[in-house]
Amino acid sequence: MGHEVYQKMVYSFEEPMWHVLAEPSLVPTSARGVLQGQFKGGFPIDVRPVYVKLNGKLHEKTKDFAIVRGAWTEDPQEEVFDYCSERYKPLQPGEIADCFDSNVCEPAETMGFLRGGREMFISWTMPELEVIAGDVIKLFGIVKYGFDTFKGASLLTAIYRPVCANTMAMAEGWAEHNGGKIWNSKGVNQNLLRDFGYWMEHVQGKALYEKELLQSFFGKLAHTPIKNDKEAWGILYDAYPDTESVSAMYPSQLRIAKEEKTLAFNESQAKVRDGIYAMFAGQGTAITPDCWGMFNSTTEFLNHYLPSKRPTASSMLFGGRNADAMKMVNVLSTWAG
Repeated sequence: MGHEVYQKMVYSFEEPMWHVLAEPSLVPTSARGVLQGQFKGGFPIDVRPVYVKLNGKLHEKTKDFAIVRGAWTEDPQEEVFDYCSERYKPLQPGEIADCFDSNVCEPAETMGFLRGGREMFISWTMPELEVIAGDVIKLFGIVKYGFDTFKGASLLTAIYRPVCANTMAMAEGWAEHNGGKIWNSKGVNQNLLRDFGYWMEHVQGKALYEKELLQSFFGKLAHTPIKNDKEAWGILYDAYPDTESVSAMYPSQLRIAKEEKTLAFNESQAKVRDGIYAMFAGQGTAITPDCWGMFNSTTEFLNHYLPSKRPTASSMLFGGRNADAMKMVNVLSTWAG
């Protein structure tokens, strides 16, 4: 998966983006301001009736409609995103931006369009979490909308800052496992824009409560010691277990290939376990002897030390590494109680 940003339509406040598709802004800007300024007003979304040739007649109207990304200054080529019934009422990018500005009442931290314009996201900063003195985690509120019948509207919170498809996937994965999935709805909801706004306002208004929940989660990690190597290796094997040996019932004709695949997988798991343990045992940066230290050892190894055939700047954002990190988060959540 690449960045999948459409027409370089991505915005970031102050912080550079790994894909370097656009320079960060140094001025806090509303979502509407980003849409009108950096994105030149954006594109329209139309719903148009579908016609077919039927019984020898041309342009016979059906009951289906096409969701179309209309032509605009940066892309004169229109594109059909999906098909829908007359009940489906997609929102316009400008409506989403205005809804965000009116209900969140914060500048956009990041904003962008993905997958040919099919998805739109806006993020904003929420209260920071201090797990232990000097160790701060940023939390982001994220609005996401799909201009088709699949994704719909969603609202989540995560510790990942979205600037592309990869970082959005990381944020959604984190939200899935850490109580950050707040709300979602579809375009057939006739009050979608209204409800979207209510939930934005609610999430921002409850930001301190969300902070307390996450502070509690990470605080548990920081206050749950890992007493010895046996416990450390127990956590590592729970998160990254080996695959069992090939069953004796496996067909002999396929056994060699299956055994080679199993061996390769187990060697890969061992590299991950050994690498994280090395970080935890002293090679990592400011690692504490607790579950929080194990979490930081995991992210440091996966993001900076795990061998990769891809450029380091982008490989740390891809799905496999994020999935490996979430395995550790799930195990530590259980371990810390």
